[in-house]
Amino acid sequence: MSNSYKNLELTPEIPMDRLFYCLSSPARLEIIRILSGGSKTVNSISELLNSSQPSVSSHLNILSEYGFVNEFPYGREVFYKLIPERVEFLTTYLDDMAGNHKMPVTTKKSNNNASFSKCRRCYDHLAGHDGVILLKTFLLNKWLKQINDKPEFDLTDKGEINMMRLGVKIPVKRRHGRIFAYGCRDLTEKEFHLGGSLGSEVMKALIAGEFISLNENSRIITVIKPIKDWIEA
Repeated sequence: MSNSYKNLELTPEIPMDRLFYCLSSPARLEIIRILSGGSKTVNSISELLNSSQPSVSSHLNILSEYGFVNEFPYGREVFYKLIPERVEFLTTYLDDMAGNHKMPVTTKKSNNNASFSKCRRCYDHLAGHDGVILLKTFLLNKWLKQINDKPEFDLTDKGEINMMRLGVKIPVKRRHGRIFAYGCRDLTEKEFHLGGSLGSEVMKALIAGEFISLNENSRIITVIKPIKDWIEA
């Protein structure tokens, strides 16, 4: 089973309708929901689904083929892990479709719309205006450098030192198939915010430092203290 990201972007080999076909199975959707809470073995998933191991393995093979899950050995067992970037790809696609729908013109944005545009979650990293500004600041400060046109990024020596100073746990690069750092196209800003495992760890550090807090039933993030104060700490 491949651990590559060849299918991360929409390609002729996996057209959009096939991705939705992959998610048309209630069992596969439930497996994705289960894995969103953390890595699991086939046995664990089988018990939670009350389904046979061969059936679960079959669904996992399909999810792996379409780039939604990855497998990795740990000790004597094999674990399955959700690949967030694939989920992000679909949510961005659906968000774009929703954003293209013409809404009635209003003279004033609602508080909810303004909050959604300012700061929100994109899976497990920071999005919205604040997320875009954060990535721009990392690049301006030369903490990150762009390494290809996707775009993907890598930490500079200066960036690694400063991220660690701010309490960011530097993730193992490309561990278990996840992209280390990349530009995730933002729905409202039409620019990039920081995605990947590094983006996830940055958001965790902001939560731990009590600069932001997550809302249980909403993607909107509450900003407690200005995020620029975190960078300048």
